[in-house]
Amino acid sequence: MKRTAKSLAIMGVLLATMFRLHAQGYLVPNGIYVGHAIPSAFEVDVLQDPATGNHTGFFLFPDGKTPPSSPFINTYLFDAYLDESVRVFLVAPNQPVSLEPIMAHSYTELVLANSYVFTEGTPFYVGLYTSNYYPQNGIYPDPLFGWAELVNNQGTIELLDSALAYKAQGIYVGTRNFVVPEPSTMGLFGLGALALGWRFRRKGT
Repeated sequence: MKRTAKSLAIMGVLLATMFRLHAQGYLVPNGIYVGHAIPSAFEVDVLQDPATGNHTGFFLFPDGKTPPSSPFINTYLFDAYLDESVRVFLVAPNQPVSLEPIMAHSYTELVLANSYVFTEGTPFYVGLYTSNYYPQNGIYPDPLFGWAELVNNQGTIELLDSALAYKAQGIYVGTRNFVVPEPSTMGLFGLGALALGWRFRRKGT
């Protein structure tokens, strides 16, 4: 009985440790901001390396009114930095910005040289995915996941809120909550730990 209790305690510690490893991460303060390096465009900058302060970003160039009778500019041409850049997606509150939905093409991704309509006065969210390293097949090594709430204020793109997560599996839009492994994944870890404990127990009997 003592050996069984000890094995269960070890398995509990193992499971807790694995959960912490998969849930770890931290928010990057002021990791997203709107700048104006190019006078004719609105620039959204994203910190891609918290250690060095390197950043990347994308641009929204005013591109007219849709329909033409609209009182303010509401159509913008999307462009991005010529470095590692950042992948940008149209997302909704509480959706996860993480690798799984990105690779599944669950969200509309903003494409270079394409124009998008952002209704004046209506806030909208973009999901952000970047790194200090160039992507391979669309996947960034050592990535950062984030979101930004923006608004077209009479033709001016303004930042309302944002969050950027590093060393995390992702972040939920509109929150500071990190994406953690699905219960099914943790269940597989648990089954593995139980099998390991049963093996040790049988050896000890």
